[in-house]
Amino acid sequence: MNNTIKEMAEKLLEFDEYKIVYHIRPDGDCIGSSFALALGLQSIGKRCAVVGRDPVPMIHQHLTSKIPQDSLENPIYFSVDAVSPMRTGNYADEHFTFCIDHHRGNSINADFKYVEEDCGACSEIVFKLLCEMNITITKEIADLLYTALVTDTRCFQTSDTSAQTFEIAAALTRLGANTFDISRRNCFVKSKGRRAIEKILQESLHFSCRDQLITGIITLDDLKRAGIADSEIEGINSFVEQYEEMRIGVTVRELPDGRSRCSTRTSGDISANAICMVHGGGGHYHAAVCELDEPPVEARLIIEETCRKFLP
Repeated sequence: MNNTIKEMAEKLLEFDEYKIVYHIRPDGDCIGSSFALALGLQSIGKRCAVVGRDPVPMIHQHLTSKIPQDSLENPIYFSVDAVSPMRTGNYADEHFTFCIDHHRGNSINADFKYVEEDCGACSEIVFKLLCEMNITITKEIADLLYTALVTDTRCFQTSDTSAQTFEIAAALTRLGANTFDISRRNCFVKSKGRRAIEKILQESLHFSCRDQLITGIITLDDLKRAGIADSEIEGINSFVEQYEEMRIGVTVRELPDGRSRCSTRTSGDISANAICMVHGGGGHYHAAVCELDEPPVEARLIIEETCRKFLP
């Protein structure tokens, strides 16, 4: 059952302690959304702690490091931006009272759940939820929500970017969000390590099907060579989209356990979500993810075979 924003807002007033869980391998959206939600709830007297299996990426720590984490005795669990229990990592076996998300096929079994499929970012939902609760959105909250919005829409370039996205971006700007610094930091400036890993990814690209299918690989050794952590390469999965001929692009990234994460991007009427569902994954229409048990080289062959079936 999908509740309404109003129902979610009313229910949130009934509890006192929240453990807000963001997804594994966190990005700007889940971090910005989770910490903004926590600040909003704390402002009306609720106690909150924001947790996840993996640490907050370095690029976002300047926004989160000073946000208080309350001591909790009997919290309820709130999942933010996670499409499945697996994506909550070591919290997968917890009972979630609340869940908000914007991905297709959310499978988290929560008592109260609001999923707005394919909206630009989960932060759009948090913004509406805080407004429904009449919570004052401070500059600190606005910066978190705008960071989430910019990173998940790739600076308003995804097909999920809608009029609502721009309306909320405008509202956050009026509320004091540092739009210039946030956009520059997350979308344009690249560290030496980021430039190095992009070069490695480019050299790994394989073009097939008249260059309509493009796949690349990033291994753990590649990250070491580039001198960059996995948590510092947010957005790199869209690198393949710069090629005009691309209809399907996949970035295969090696996981610590030797398996592979296949981040898929598509254009036109080809569904990345449908491609990834073949292998038990999913996401959005033009951006989705699945994981394969095989190491990257073998995983690339498998995902390419699947992708070819979706090309005309």
